Amino acid sequence: MSLFPMISAGIGGLGLFLLGMWLMSDGLKMAAGSTLNQLLHHWTNTRLRGLGVGIFLTSLIQSSGAVTVATIGFTNAGLLSLRRAIWIIFGSNIGTTTTGWLVTLIGFNFKISAFALPMIGIGMVIKLAKGDSHVGALGQALVGFGILFMGIDVLKETFSVIGDQVSLTGSGEIGIKDILMYTGLGFLITLLMQSSSVTLAITLTALSGGLMTLLPAAAIAIGSNLGSTTTAIFSSFGANPVAKRVVASHVIFNLVTGIVSLILLLPLITAILFFQDLFHLGDASTTTLAIFHTVFNVLGVLLMWPLADKLVIWLSGRFKTQDEDEANPRYLDKNALTIPSLAIHALYKELQRVGHYSLAMAKDSINFETTSNNMAVKDTVVEKLTIAIGDYTSELYKQNLSEEVADALPSILRISQYYDAISELAVNINANKKKVETAINTSIQEQINIFYKHSVNLLNHANISQKNTQDDMLKKEFDTLESEYQSLKSLLLRRGAEGKLSIAKMDKTMASISQIRRLLQQAVKAFIHFKTLNIDVMDRKKDEIEENITSV
Repeated sequence: MSLFPMISAGIGGLGLFLLGMWLMSDGLKMAAGSTLNQLLHHWTNTRLRGLGVGIFLTSLIQSSGAVTVATIGFTNAGLLSLRRAIWIIFGSNIGTTTTGWLVTLIGFNFKISAFALPMIGIGMVIKLAKGDSHVGALGQALVGFGILFMGIDVLKETFSVIGDQVSLTGSGEIGIKDILMYTGLGFLITLLMQSSSVTLAITLTALSGGLMTLLPAAAIAIGSNLGSTTTAIFSSFGANPVAKRVVASHVIFNLVTGIVSLILLLPLITAILFFQDLFHLGDASTTTLAIFHTVFNVLGVLLMWPLADKLVIWLSGRFKTQDEDEANPRYLDKNALTIPSLAIHALYKELQRVGHYSLAMAKDSINFETTSNNMAVKDTVVEKLTIAIGDYTSELYKQNLSEEVADALPSILRISQYYDAISELAVNINANKKKVETAINTSIQEQINIFYKHSVNLLNHANISQKNTQDDMLKKEFDTLESEYQSLKSLLLRRGAEGKLSIAKMDKTMASISQIRRLLQQAVKAFIHFKTLNIDVMDRKKDEIEENITSV
């Protein structure tokens, strides 16, 4: 066979393999329906289960990349913790070895056309008969399975012809530089193809055809595992910090596994050949490579097993955002619980933080010129701080408390709940901005803008950190805003009745100003309840305690 027909056959075989892989993987994913989501969400609560789910799903849909991306998506949405996600990722690495076994056990040991062509025919009949149903998706997977093995058959024949004329490894010994070069080649092919399964299939067919020897093929397999991390890295762009930590765990796992496998490459291959001969598993180099690929991925899991918890802790401190730092209580020191006056002061300071943060959210939500994209993340910060304040309060209740401190704790909890409500309302107002951003009657818009402006002013005065704001002044300011709200509401209803404002537009605008009014009510309530706490007395007691501690 001349050079051009060989190249054409190789490209065609690779194309068939890729097409088959895509049809099979896509068909199996559609046939699985919500099974993938259910398994990821509900069956990963232990290490072994997570590992098993990763292996099963990757073996099922023949795509570790799809399982990895799905896991990252679930983690990004907050449905999976980092501790659970990493075991799915580790399991998917073992699951991807099934491709090698399919190619080795079926692709090289049977006459492919004898079963691949009937598969394609039967699969197409099922697909055409059942359409986009689950059964139809299984038909598509069957077609893909057949085409995939037709591609392997073409690649095998092509590489056999090339192998008789050319050897990529030559006749000399394979050195460390050569091993590293082939590892890099495996990484590059996987990076370009975005599939370690494709790289492994090409390597197995090249090995079967005599185009290369076992050691370079094993190095390429290691490189393909390293290259598979690029899919996860690409999918992490724009993801939250937790999802980025999952990707980092994937990269670390594959790096550790790859480095250890390269160091132990020759001993592992020697041991595998010994056991192949001992248990009469055949002497095919493709079988050796399939075993090696499985062994070094299992070895990676065994290496990470005792290190996983430490890895989770280490990763938890990486890729942090400002919002994540904000979600950590700054003043709630557990050591202060034994001195209630200090503990209550810590609660005051943390409450001021929550108040400042939630009121800033409120002001951003009322600013209708811009829409915040991370309001939901900020809401989570307020929720976590509110929970932390509640937990700290419960712990403080267990101490021997004075009447003053005991009476203050329920009010602190109440105020924190007000700020939590403000945060939730800010999220809703921000989300509804687009519904009310279209142009409205100029005179009405002017009155709405005045209401917005006065609302922001009130929020500035309602900050509990402000010492120059008085309860009476804030109540009068809110009463004025209440009058503005009722006047604006009447105006909107009148213009709606007159037909000068569409009912839909009127309804959306009224809903928006009503939410702002509720938000302001919560802010005023929080301020008034905070001012009823005897902070000055508590501060003096705290200072006295600190002085006594210093003098001792």
